[in-house]
Amino acid sequence: MIAMLLSFVMAMAPVAATQGSMLPFEVRADKNLIMGKGEKSGETYYDAVISKDATKGILVKLPYTQKGGRFSFDLHHRISLTPSFVDAEVTTIIEVITGGGTSVGVYTLIDKVSARTPFDEAVAKVSTAEVDRYITPVSRKSIVIETRPGPQTLSIVGKTSIVTRGDSSTRIDTPGVRIASISKMKFGELTTGTRLSVD
Repeated sequence: MIAMLLSFVMAMAPVAATQGSMLPFEVRADKNLIMGKGEKSGETYYDAVISKDATKGILVKLPYTQKGGRFSFDLHHRISLTPSFVDAEVTTIIEVITGGGTSVGVYTLIDKVSARTPFDEAVAKVSTAEVDRYITPVSRKSIVIETRPGPQTLSIVGKTSIVTRGDSSTRIDTPGVRIASISKMKFGELTTGTRLSVD
């Protein structure tokens, strides 16, 4: 009887706004931006290229939402870890832009990387070219973006990669160069969800 009363009180309690269940969305990125699939997770890894053009980035079409939502993804460095790789500090900067080219935000990932730096899963790469043999994602940073109500198109593009060894730095900001990897893209509508606790 007490359990029934408590469940009734919980049902009547106010709710907090949280991210609801995941919604399907369309990835419109060019097929040549697919790096491969994670062997453990089955997640698709995409390459982010340096560009200011939304159509050249990892373009996603988000569904209609009444209250807006949260688009999230994991950002990784994209590095060729050859046996001769020398330890370095790597800075990867990407930008998320709308389909019209307006910036939503700029995101940075900085790590010290060595040839022995492991990634948390092997990636079965699409490319079998020798030049891609040692390419791998490195590190992981989760990015969460609040989206506005209605439908929306977003694109993830690269901005800059900086590799620093001692006093020497190499900066890459040439359009078309692949500098980052993106995985675990998810989208959920903001809805009512988790109930506030009742004493």
